[in-house]
Amino acid sequence: MEIRFSFILVSSVLLTGCAEHRLVVERPNPDGEHAIVNSKAYLLPRGQPRNVADCQTNLIDEVRVKTNFGQSLITVLTLGFYQPATIEYYCAKVPSDEGSTDE
Repeated sequence: MEIRFSFILVSSVLLTGCAEHRLVVERPNPDGEHAIVNSKAYLLPRGQPRNVADCQTNLIDEVRVKTNFGQSLITVLTLGFYQPATIEYYCAKVPSDEGSTDE
């Protein structure tokens, strides 16, 4: 019984440990495209790989950077030399010329 309880406790901790950072524009214009990129940062002198949002409108509505427990554990085990994360880009739709945006 104790082994089963320990397994459930450890599994729940491993599955729920995550962090999320959000960057949202002041006046959002949602309903654009959605893209997910897996980012891998390395602590090496050669520089970091670039992650570019592929928005047809060149407008970004929201950016979310997420790390789960496994990604955080890899970062700790490699002493910060390898830092994986998941980046979500939400593209904004093109604003229309009709109407007014005054509040």
